[in-house]
Amino acid sequence: MIALRLPIALLALAGLGACATIGGAQQNAVADASDARVSRSVDRQARQRIVRSDLLTQMAFWAGEYQTFPNDLEAAQRFSDALRRGGRADRAAEIAGEALGRFPDDMDLTQTYGLAQLAAGRPQEALRPLALAAQGDAQNWRARSALGAALDQIGRFPQARQAYTEALAIAPENPRVLTNLGVSHLMAGEAAEAEAVLRRALAQPNAPSEARQNLAVSMALQGRFDEAEQIERVELPPAEAAANMTYLRGLLSDQRRWDDLGRPG
Repeated sequence: MIALRLPIALLALAGLGACATIGGAQQNAVADASDARVSRSVDRQARQRIVRSDLLTQMAFWAGEYQTFPNDLEAAQRFSDALRRGGRADRAAEIAGEALGRFPDDMDLTQTYGLAQLAAGRPQEALRPLALAAQGDAQNWRARSALGAALDQIGRFPQARQAYTEALAIAPENPRVLTNLGVSHLMAGEAAEAEAVLRRALAQPNAPSEARQNLAVSMALQGRFDEAEQIERVELPPAEAAANMTYLRGLLSDQRRWDDLGRPG
């Protein structure tokens, strides 16, 4: 059975939050906030209000909080999480890792560290913290779903399916868990199984856009390119959807390229 690895644009893992990468000017704004060292006490109301702000504003705010209160658990965790969601996963892992040196038993921070490592493309390093976060909370479906994603990325598909099964037992028919499970089947070369699971994901309220995109991939891998392109056009511009189908047609027609993609990374 071929373990399929598709381009990241087509095979985004759901459940890790937004991934809008910030540009250079925006990064400078965050850095400026980090340098603003102001002697003050924690403003709890400001921390509560910031969750309603845009991502860049949250990043800048928590950068300042972390710089001012480097030993504050909440500041470290929120700053790491904001960095990850803003596309700066390496820095997010660094911040969370530093904080774990001071708060080694905090499971929320442990999960934040695992998610950052996963987003940074280091699934092996994500395994232990995500497993610890899952073991520490019997109701934590997010940690189990992320653990499944990490296991998938290193080719341990049976263990990944077990993690998704546990997550779905806690959060039945959760569209993000189902999307990850569908991607797992895609990565294992099980296109028909992936299609069935991804249709379940799309049937749920608030299904992530990745569910539709990966459903299109699953159908294309079964040779149903016209149907797949129509599905992709719901989320993507026509030209981009057509380009994706062209890529997949070429992939399926070239055994050497297919074999190369089938080697787990």
